[in-house]
Formats: sequence, structure tokens, C-alpha cells
Amino acid sequence: MYPVGARMHTIETLLQGLDARMQFNTNALVTDVVQHSDRVTQGSIFIARSGVRRDGAAFIDDAINKGAVAILCTPEVATTLEHRNITIIETCDPCKVGAIIAERFHGNPSSKLKLVGVTGTNGKTTVSWLVQHILNETGMKCGMLGTIVCDDGLAEEQSSLTTPSFCDVGKILHAMVDNGCKAAVMECSSHALDQGRVAALDFDIGVFTNLSGDHLDYHGSVDSYLQSKMKLFDCISQCAVINMDDPASWSVADRTTAEVISCRTESDAATSWVEIIDEKLDGSLIRLHGVWGVVEAKLPLLGRHNATNALQATVVAHALGIEISQIAMAISSAQSPPGRLERVQEIGSTVFVDFAHTDDALEKMLWSVRDLLPEGGKLHIVFGCGGDRDRSKRPRMGCVASTVGDVAYATSDNPRSEDPEDILDEVLIGVPLDRRSLVHRIADRKVAIQTAIAAAAECDVVVIAGKGHEKNQILSDKVIPFDDVKIAQEAIRHRKMSGKS
Repeated sequence: MYPVGARMHTIETLLQGLDARMQFNTNALVTDVVQHSDRVTQGSIFIARSGVRRDGAAFIDDAINKGAVAILCTPEVATTLEHRNITIIETCDPCKVGAIIAERFHGNPSSKLKLVGVTGTNGKTTVSWLVQHILNETGMKCGMLGTIVCDDGLAEEQSSLTTPSFCDVGKILHAMVDNGCKAAVMECSSHALDQGRVAALDFDIGVFTNLSGDHLDYHGSVDSYLQSKMKLFDCISQCAVINMDDPASWSVADRTTAEVISCRTESDAATSWVEIIDEKLDGSLIRLHGVWGVVEAKLPLLGRHNATNALQATVVAHALGIEISQIAMAISSAQSPPGRLERVQEIGSTVFVDFAHTDDALEKMLWSVRDLLPEGGKLHIVFGCGGDRDRSKRPRMGCVASTVGDVAYATSDNPRSEDPEDILDEVLIGVPLDRRSLVHRIADRKVAIQTAIAAAAECDVVVIAGKGHEKNQILSDKVIPFDDVKIAQEAIRHRKMSGKS
């Protein structure tokens, strides 16, 4: 079915002005633009791009059999299709051309929205969450694409990718426009930026949160990782909101041609900055400085890093025309995104669940909690590292957890194809000798959570890090339901029933 509200296109109109050569029937009507052969319907253009794990060219026969009207591919692949009765779109860059035709097919929806892109190692989800909350609360209907949820302005769905494929992005943004959204905020992962999933979009504002070691299994080096992040700022028309507390920010600022709005925490050496006036376990009182003047707000999110996130969200909202008094009021009613220092709502213990899965994020988050420990309280940390992912951060995670925390429980995250015990071996290499007695090795994550909560005194705080909002655990042979929050709630109830206060 042709998308409601979208203009009908032929192959020729979709490719007008692009670096691509067409063969055969270029006047055929196009009913969809897809990258996966299982989504092909009669009249679809199938984009046979090479992926990280699979080559789309291997699925061309399947796409043709399902009714594809054309195949978009490289010249090398095109030569193998010359005998087939199918329109061939030949280009040296199927990702870039495919992204543009997907955006065109869906009616160029990104140009009809105030589009905000957020990138960085940590903080993307919280900044995006706060931007959407502020805009919705102040009357600018805003959709969201991110790690936790895809919200098209009418319905919310749990996300499977931080940034979907460019075919899906176009479809979702089109739905946002149809559903009355005036703005959209989306998290832009380094993988997505490197693969060109957002290269065809018209971003008004770009946000850079920070850069720390992650995804080096994919990018190979920190510089390559940064280069991928910076691609977002080639697509910005209005302004770049940059966290200048991070050393990588200077590279980002130099890259963009848009206006730079610099942000800092506890320093006035920037266009905008935030003071933390008071901190408690249930939130902070902050003072926001910028071109708007000065305003105070009660931020119901814990931690210095969240004050920085709130500042960047404030700058975005103000740049989109929202009055600062309205922004401050909206911030006061915000809630933590699921799994981002989310407090487990169960009387009897102070337990937080957080998504921190890099050493930098873990360290910042843990210090935020440690600084607010009740008198005599200890910090208990449950943490792990994912399998089949960047191995270089494992010993660093072990070092952070064992040195910032009073008691640590090294456990499984999503082990995937790796042996959990092998992962723990690498994690524990980073634990200093004088801290090893404080680290408990428990590969079973459920048992580790239960053990930590059972051992914590009433004045202690338990932080369960790594999986955050996730509702399952990926093992070598299966995916099982697994929710850190629910398991923590059960452990707290069991603790109360056993008579330990």
C-alpha cells in the first residue's frame, strides 16, 4: 500500500539529480523502499547494500521473486543482473542514494519537522527524553526515536535499534507529520552515522553530549569513533549544542558550519552553563544560565551528569522558541527515562537501575550516587560487560566499580556467544589488588542482584548497572526475559519477608 499522504513516485522522479544510472523501466510506480527482502512487496525498490554481517546482494533473488520493481546496487553487483528482467539502479554509494530516495519517497518529512539529532557516548537517551518532555509540556508536539521508545505522536513502541534504518526512519517521520507533530528528536548512534542512516535528513539542531571508549569492536579506534559521531554536524542548519566539558567537543565545534552554542557545568566559560545548588537522592536544584538570563529549576533526576543533560535540553527548547519560564516548569515535572538511574519503587531499600555500560558512564553515575550516600551508608554495585562487544573497556569497568564502590558484584550482562566466565576474567583483571576482596564474582545476574540487595544495610544504596531499561538477556543459545527492576523488586520483598530491615 502506498503511504497515506505521500506523493506517488516513479523510479525516475525518486532518482532525479542523484549520482545513479538507471536501466530498463524507469517510469514504473514505486510502492515502497526497503532494505530487507522479507519486507519486499509488489512494486518495492530493494536496496542491496553491504552490511556489517550480511550483504544485501545475497537476497536479490528473494526480492525479485516477491515483486521488487527495481534493485539499487553497486556497479559490481549490477553486472551480475544484466540478464534479469528487472530495473537496475546502479550507484557507487547505495547507502547515500538509498537514504535520499527513502526520504523522498516518504515526502521529505524531516523538512516538515523541527528535527533535533542527539549523539555522544552517554546521555543521548536522557537529553532526548527531556527535549521531548519539555516540548510536549509547552505545546509543541514532539515525536521521538531512541534507544528506549519510538513515539510517532500517536503510538509508542519499544525500540529495537537506537537509530532505525533509513527506510524505517522515513516512514516514522512521515507518521509524525501525519499525527500532528511539529518537532522530532532522535538519538543518532555512531553505527547509524557511519552507515549513513540519517545522512539524507534535514536536522535543525544537533547535540553532542560526550565521547568515551565504546564500540571499538566496530570502529577500530577512538578517532574513527569520533569521526562517525561528527557526521551528524554536517547535516545541521540552525545550531550545534555542544558539551564543552568534554575534550572531543573542540573537534565537533570545528567541524560544524552551524552556530555553536557551548555548554558547561559549574563553569561560566560558555554560552550556557548550569550550577548545581543542592543535590539529594530524589533530584537536584539547578540554576540555568544562558542568553535567556538566569532561571532556577527543580530537576527530579539525580546526578551532575543529569544537570548537564538538562542544560542541553534547555538550550534546544529555547532555540526552538520556548520561553525559559515554561522550560523550567516543564523540567520540574520530568521523570527519569526507564533504566537511567531509575529508582526501584519498593519501600525498604534504596536501589537504582542504570544503563551505564561504559567505564566513563559508570564512573560519573556512581560518583553522583556516592556523593549523596546517607551517613554511614555503603555503595553496592552490580555490574557486568556485554559479550561480543568492545573488550577493551572490560578491565576499566572492573577498576571503576571496585574503586568507587564499597562492595561490587561482577556478573553477566548480555554474554551473547561468549562464556560469561571468560568475560568476568577480563573484567577482574582491572581490579586493583587491594580491592579484590571487595569484589564478588557471581556469573548469574539474578543471583548477583539478590545477593547485593540481601547484603545491603538500611542506610546503604545499591546500584544495578549495565542493562537499564532492557527486558531480556541475550545468551549464547537463547534470549530470556530479564528485567533488572522486577528482579530487584522481588529481592527487596524477599528481604522484608525474611525480617531484615
